[in-house]
Amino acid sequence: MNGQSFTLGDLRDPALIRELVGREFPDQIGVPSQLCDRFRKLAIAHPGHHSRPAMLLNVPGRIEVLGKHTDYAGGVSLTCASQMSMTSVVTAHALPSLIVFDEARGTQVEFQYAHPEMVTDQPWTSYVATVLRRFIRHFGAPDLGVSVVLSSNLPSASGMSSSSGLIVTISLALLGMGNILALPKHFSRMSRERFSGFAGAIESGADFEGLLGDEGVGTKGGSEDHAAIVCSTPNSLNLYSYFPVSQLGTVRFPDSVSFVVASSGVKARKTGEAKEAYNLASWRAKQVVSLWNEKEELSLQTMGDMVEHESFSRDQLRDLLLSILGGGDLWNRFAQFDRECSVIIPGAMDALQNGQWASFGSYVDESQKMADQWLGNQVPETNDLVSMARNLGAHGASAFGAGFGGAVWALVDTERADQFLTEWTNEYESRYPSRRTSARFFRDQPSAGVTMQGSKYFSF
Repeated sequence: MNGQSFTLGDLRDPALIRELVGREFPDQIGVPSQLCDRFRKLAIAHPGHHSRPAMLLNVPGRIEVLGKHTDYAGGVSLTCASQMSMTSVVTAHALPSLIVFDEARGTQVEFQYAHPEMVTDQPWTSYVATVLRRFIRHFGAPDLGVSVVLSSNLPSASGMSSSSGLIVTISLALLGMGNILALPKHFSRMSRERFSGFAGAIESGADFEGLLGDEGVGTKGGSEDHAAIVCSTPNSLNLYSYFPVSQLGTVRFPDSVSFVVASSGVKARKTGEAKEAYNLASWRAKQVVSLWNEKEELSLQTMGDMVEHESFSRDQLRDLLLSILGGGDLWNRFAQFDRECSVIIPGAMDALQNGQWASFGSYVDESQKMADQWLGNQVPETNDLVSMARNLGAHGASAFGAGFGGAVWALVDTERADQFLTEWTNEYESRYPSRRTSARFFRDQPSAGVTMQGSKYFSF
């Protein structure tokens, strides 16, 4: 961030918007002009007076290349940010409230600082209320009201982390414009990795650096989505671990290939009735560790800790789990985690680095198979999208995100990406005509993480 301050009137100037966006995305073909149009539209739609202090936020979605349900279990994942994003123009106001206006839907919700509650018939507001309640509990109410006018071109509930993107957006809006008087100094300037851990803890309800957690939004995930959204770099895939969030490696994304993403049209929700299915993989991971701790008289926290402990034996763990009722599902949960982290991800990174596409595809195929058979989080649409993509010549294809719907990425040669997109779309719509209006197919490239311009209260 550059430390500049802006007013809402400044952000209605197309020349300034072009300068700011170009500064943040100097090498991203097609991204600057698209973002300029979106930001200017939001600034014009913002109801505030032109003299109000204002800032810009661009919060991308993410693609989980590999690392299915590994982050909260103490493992690693390979991710990047999407070019699709949630954009916001944020201002301060005098009343003690947070106002969120969804420009695309024409929906406005006001959350009073005194009683920050979700709106019953609008599930997305639970994410906003969760962030605001936790901020107020830790740091007191912001000194200023905050207004967020936002829009998103991310497919909704697609597995591309629009929900985590909303958590990040609201957190940065409060930090950037709320003038939180009781905010500790070390929270006013944070590394991207540390902020990702904080945002992940807000969503899951976990403790963070001595700040006690709560129920969060009810889903017991980790910080993978938030790290990819906040920390990603253009034209690269990044390997992260999550306790704390730490970058372990990176692979340059070759110019010769592109992602084509298919949002299946099956909503991958993490709230309401979907929470139980989503949390089952998390519960099984904890149960595996609990049983091993009981056997070895240990107090390990995650499967990652367990694998790294000097006492650990895969053979003994298998014997232990298979000796109890339902232990086969627990063993499969561990085996998926173990192989994804120790074999699949390192092998696929090496193959990608060296352009060994057959090898890359084999690793990704195995990851998808484990998700279907051992995690049990796939649906016919996502499985079929993967097999269609492979039959059409994709180097690799995988469902990603929490599962139970959502999206699939396919890695294809850039020179035939448009043709592939058309063929993949046609085949899917032919097989699933009922998904024609809700499915969405598009090209994508690894993009930059969060950009934030115009705050005098917070910086990375």
